[in-house]
Amino acid sequence: MTAVIFDMDGVIVDTERYWKDVIEQVIDELVVDGDDLEPTDLIGINVHDQYDRLREEGYDLTVDSADEYFDFYDDHAKAVYTEHADLMPGFHDLLDELDEHGVPLAVCTSSYPSWLEMAFDRFDLDGRFDVVVSAADLDIPGKPEPDIYEATMNRLGVTADETVVVEDSENGIRAAARSGAYVIAYEADEAGEMDASAADEVAASASDLRERLLAVLDAR
Repeated sequence: MTAVIFDMDGVIVDTERYWKDVIEQVIDELVVDGDDLEPTDLIGINVHDQYDRLREEGYDLTVDSADEYFDFYDDHAKAVYTEHADLMPGFHDLLDELDEHGVPLAVCTSSYPSWLEMAFDRFDLDGRFDVVVSAADLDIPGKPEPDIYEATMNRLGVTADETVVVEDSENGIRAAARSGAYVIAYEADEAGEMDASAADEVAASASDLRERLLAVLDAR
């Protein structure tokens, strides 16, 4: 049995381009002397973990708590998920094919449950996955550490050798690779900007991802 775990932002829904703009605002408005930071340093990391990491790395912030830092993101979330983002082309058809193969399916994301709910409601994704895991619900290290993927595999009842992960961010790819899973990097919107070297292979489009994913499953 092989399970498939999808990241949400940038894979299932094409939100990363919008979150990248928000993160640029975060670096500009909330981080003092953050000129050495790039959005890719923070994309894929849970927002509260971002705050902790920035503090640990010695950055001064213009907000006094992780909750205030989160509020900046949360103010943008509704527009990102209910107005701007689109579903991956052909995603429901891909899920149908995976269901026909009897493949257990999961979502593993750094996004928050309220954000997940907005995306799932808009794109009719409720009931399509066996397991849905948000880093905000777990008291464990988030991406790029492997813990959240290990927790998702545990809930699915599979091992890393039985798991394929689809990720689109450098931090997410590192987390999935460290978990021991087979990793397909989804680069549809990255134009080669992402370091996907930790992935086992790279998909350049939704159709390419479908072909690669089904080929990996057929080979197992």
